[in-house]
Amino acid sequence: MIGAGRITDLHYPAYKDFPKAELVTVCASSAETAKKRQQEWQTRKWTTDYRDVLRDPEIDMVEINTPHHLHYPMVLEAAAAGKHIQLQKPMGMTIKECREMIAATRRAGVKFKVIENFVFYPPYRKAKELIDAGEIGAVQSIRIRLGAGGTGGWYVPLNTWLWRLAEVDKGGGPTIFDDGYHKFSIGAYYGGPVEKVFAWIDRSFGLIDSPAVVSWRSASGIVGCIDATFSPNLNVKSKYYSADERVEISGTRGVIWITRCTGQLLDEASVILYRDGEKICFERLRTDWLESFIDSTRHFIDCILDDTEPFLTGEQAMAVQQFCFAAIRSAKEGREVSPSEIEA
Repeated sequence: MIGAGRITDLHYPAYKDFPKAELVTVCASSAETAKKRQQEWQTRKWTTDYRDVLRDPEIDMVEINTPHHLHYPMVLEAAAAGKHIQLQKPMGMTIKECREMIAATRRAGVKFKVIENFVFYPPYRKAKELIDAGEIGAVQSIRIRLGAGGTGGWYVPLNTWLWRLAEVDKGGGPTIFDDGYHKFSIGAYYGGPVEKVFAWIDRSFGLIDSPAVVSWRSASGIVGCIDATFSPNLNVKSKYYSADERVEISGTRGVIWITRCTGQLLDEASVILYRDGEKICFERLRTDWLESFIDSTRHFIDCILDDTEPFLTGEQAMAVQQFCFAAIRSAKEGREVSPSEIEA
């Protein structure tokens, strides 16, 4: 585990009591943090130098959970060292970096997965199962709602928030570039490859890239939108981040609502299907957001052991990154942008 910040509280449980993999080493830039995590997670080793991990012949796979600007050099070095790589999103600061990471991992013959836990969240998986079964007919539109609150959820150190606000150094803002990556991946998960994007991105307190609306059209003709707000006085009921996510997927025959993810504002079933004048509630799904992290990482471990391709591959993750950058460019230039335009 390279990087041991707040988010890794959600990454570690995938390895706890899991017979297929052992978390051997924790690496953090601070010796105090590395030692603390080593004791919490009962790893056999700790270090403050990620190159110690890459030199270790006992290590088969690394997780890179560092700030965005460190992803590119660390992935290149990990690939050269022959390690399979699970990388925290967003993938890279530029599409050029993304392409070079893909090339390096392909050249080294290692598995490369960019973490996208949302598409492993059991209610989202259930919705995809219903769509694929034709329960709502052909998908016509996708609406994704993100409401970030100023209070609620767990404690996050101030410095963790502050580095995400440095858009020039870290690639983009905390809403659209950072957390937005999840929403763009969901849009592609349900709607397929994206053809056109148009966005409005405003500012809260001059720093946070919301309120925002991103609209898109997929290559298959499905339309979608993401609307995001930051409400400083909103308390979001959540065990994790103060974020309320809801999804509505409309088809030619019915509608699917996903009522929660990170937080829970609505006291409803996590997945609701409306079809033929009837409402069907799916009450017995695993709904703890932590489950999505566990399922995502264990999926990658199985891919390594079974020699299969993970989700998201580097190529899939780059397409999500292009979707995101197309939204940012659209808002800046006031025009419709195709993700294929984003090459640098």
